[in-house]
Formats: sequence, C-alpha cells, structure tokens
Amino acid sequence: MYQTFLTPDGDRAHAPEPSPGKINRLFAKAVERRVNGRPGLYMQSRFPIRARGGTQSAAPYGVFSGFAPLFPEFQPWLARALEARVHGHLFAFDRVQFAGGESVFKGGLSDSPTLRDYNPRSFLANLIWNTRGETQCFQFGPEDEQDIAPTIASDQNASIFVISGAFAVPLWQSGRSAAEVRAEAARLQKVESDFIHLLKGPETKARTRIWSLTEFIENPAEPLEQLVDLLNPRGAHRMTDLPQLLDLHGFGGFLQDLRNQGMAPVLMGDFPSDAELALPAPPFARPRVVR
Repeated sequence: MYQTFLTPDGDRAHAPEPSPGKINRLFAKAVERRVNGRPGLYMQSRFPIRARGGTQSAAPYGVFSGFAPLFPEFQPWLARALEARVHGHLFAFDRVQFAGGESVFKGGLSDSPTLRDYNPRSFLANLIWNTRGETQCFQFGPEDEQDIAPTIASDQNASIFVISGAFAVPLWQSGRSAAEVRAEAARLQKVESDFIHLLKGPETKARTRIWSLTEFIENPAEPLEQLVDLLNPRGAHRMTDLPQLLDLHGFGGFLQDLRNQGMAPVLMGDFPSDAELALPAPPFARPRVVR
C-alpha cells in the first residue's frame, strides 16, 4: 500500500486505468442484491413482498399428484430417471415423508407435521434452499395438507404433474365396499377438484400438466417421457425402462359401485370396463431419437 500510493513513482505506472463502467455495474449489482435479495432466501432483513413478484424458491422442483398410487415403484424409478432426490408426501398429515425415511433432513428440517404446518411456505423454501444443486421432487395429493397449494401454484420454479382421479385407487385397494368409502371419495374428489381449479387460475405461474386417469392409462409412456424431459432437459432423452403400472382390473366396477351409491366420480374420465382393459394395448408410436 505504501509503495503503491505514497511514492511518486510507485507501481501505479503499470496499473491499468480505472473502469468507471465496471465499478458502476458492481454497485448496481450490490444494490439489486440488497433490495431484491437472492431467489428463495428468506431472512429478517429481506422478506419477499408478494406485490413485487419474483421467484419464491431457490431452484426448480417437481410436484407429482396421482403417480404413486398407479406405480408402486414410481419413486425409485423417478430418482434414477432424473438423478434427483425424490421424497414421499412431504405434506402428509401424520409425518413429513423425506426421501429414505429420514427424520431430519438437510438444514435441520424435522419430519414433525406440527413444525411444518406452523409455516408450510417457509418449510418448502428452506428445503429447496438447503438442497441447491440437487433437484427435489415430492408427492402431493388430496389426502395431504392443502395450505401449501397456492404457494406451489404461484411458484415459477415448480413443475406440477397431476393424474386426476387416481386418489380412488387406494380406496379401491383397501378392500372396503363402495358404501363405506363413498363419503371419503367424495371429499377427496372435492379437494382435488379445487386444486385443479387453482392450477388453471390466472395467478398460477408453475408449469402444469394434467391428465385424467383414463387419458393416462391409454398411453402412460408418453406422459412419463414428457415429465422427464421437462425436469431434466439436459438428459439423454431416452427411456431405458418404465415403471410397472398397477393392474387395474376391477377398478371400473368399483367406480360403477360408487355411482350406484350416489357419488359421481367425474375426475377419472370415462374409465374403461374390465373387458376393454383386457384388450392388447396399441404400440407406442412416438418416434425416438437415439443419440
């Protein structure tokens, strides 16, 4: 410092000329960081205001509704296909289902639903912030706590994939009669219908893909490839394997029994009968590019 600034012929002769433009850019960037902060970072000195818009989370993540009931091995398959961390139902009523069954996740997040429900928005923001560099995915359905739904719908980093009507598959597998599950099926359908209505609303900024259960089972390979392409655009775009779809023979009769009990299952679409399900599936005609 003395040799450079306090001597007549110091090292300043060899120093480059100052660049006011670069200095101004650095100060402008510092001001922007002070005013807007970093996406997904919440702290006392900078708490995002909804009126300013912006991104609520720190990185892209995926939300899947209706996939786990149809594919018993969906979570490990998705983890392999995306090279991502795939959780269970993070907003289940009984506990937070972290990947691997962990009770404490990165950042000291607990699997306690009481702590999560105190501020579900901050819980999700902390999870995404603490796992930057690793894509996070989790399951979400009408049987979960719904307070987080407006947050993920308005988040630009969220990619939401919904198979409407799949909530009835666990009810069918429970072995209970249609009369016993009619009230629960009606409640779940109302919750999922409200969620789909929210996703189609004007304030939704997340990327959404919605299929009815009937549309999905007609050709499940194409939606699965779509979600992999969206969440992993730099991947090889080749599906080496697909998860095994649950055998749904008898599910159509269960839906008919619900209709006979006075409950109209409308979110599933025109689900085929057992005889139609027994017909061989048409070949998957989508062209594939091998690189």
